[in-house]
Amino acid sequence: MRTLAVACAFLSLLIFAGATLAGSLAYPGYDHLRQFISELGATGALTGPSVSLAFIVSGVLLTVFWLICAIQFPRTPLFLIGFGLSALNGLGLMFGGVFPCDFECEMDGASLSGVLHEIVGGIGYLAAVVGVFLIGLGARKHTALRGLFPLSLICGVPALCVVWFVQPEFHWLGIAQRILETVFAVWAVGVALHLRRASATPA
Repeated sequence: MRTLAVACAFLSLLIFAGATLAGSLAYPGYDHLRQFISELGATGALTGPSVSLAFIVSGVLLTVFWLICAIQFPRTPLFLIGFGLSALNGLGLMFGGVFPCDFECEMDGASLSGVLHEIVGGIGYLAAVVGVFLIGLGARKHTALRGLFPLSLICGVPALCVVWFVQPEFHWLGIAQRILETVFAVWAVGVALHLRRASATPA
């Protein structure tokens, strides 16, 4: 079960990163510094269908990873809530592919799909940030998992700082979103490695 979880985590991150890189290369004039990643999967974009599919697959894998973690880690309230919130981020990514934003993620007069994309994405990001801190706090009480606490601060503090800038009004929203996605990826890898090393019921 733990091997499956680790595989899901790494495969999810590879698919997401690959879709972002490949999609941006196929999207004329795409600017990583100032554009949402979601624009690559937007309705009407040349890369829309393929990138949206990648979001769905990556989101499903990420959700499975966090749910397995909830089973494999000690079932304390902090861990259960933290992993549950982290799974919401995976679902946010999945539904972000099911409900793509409108072309260029334009929100003025947005379609139902565009509105839902914005809602599920925002909830997913905020849930993930809170989840990082809760899991980190929960890890402090378990010797084999204590390394997750400093990692939660290393990843959680930057995430908390930049999540508010992932919005259309911010000129460098692309940078903010990529910082957020990077720290979430580092966090997922850290949890996956701890899961691989730890026993099913660490002390």
